[in-house]
Amino acid sequence: MNSRICREVMHSENLTCVIADESRIIFKSDKKGIVPMLEFLEIWEKGEVKPLYQSDRIIGKAAVIISNHCGIKEIYADVISQSAYNIAERKNIKVYYDQLVEMILNPVKTKEGPFEAALHGIDEDDFTAVLATVRETLKKIQAMKK
Repeated sequence: MNSRICREVMHSENLTCVIADESRIIFKSDKKGIVPMLEFLEIWEKGEVKPLYQSDRIIGKAAVIISNHCGIKEIYADVISQSAYNIAERKNIKVYYDQLVEMILNPVKTKEGPFEAALHGIDEDDFTAVLATVRETLKKIQAMKK
């Protein structure tokens, strides 16, 4: 398996996120935003050492930090932000993409996306702080939709 196979599955099944190990697809989602990565984090077995491969519609800073924490070694992204790409490079994650953008925008494309904005000033290597910030931001977004 590799991220390109994950990409084919993602597009053919109209999904938003696909993750595979070396032999099989282990996670699929059609949910939007950071939710698929948070769900994968919940089922991922800490301490797994096998390489994982991911395909995702949009990869921003929060997603790539979670991916790195889970042991993703290769990512295919339809769209990836420059900050996410830079983190992936520093963490030795191989990245393939269709579009590299300056930043991930909010859903109405008027300003920076909420997760990238929330992570300004948060140390990308402090996973506990990153995860707490992402979860708190998601709660705020969900509360506004009610």
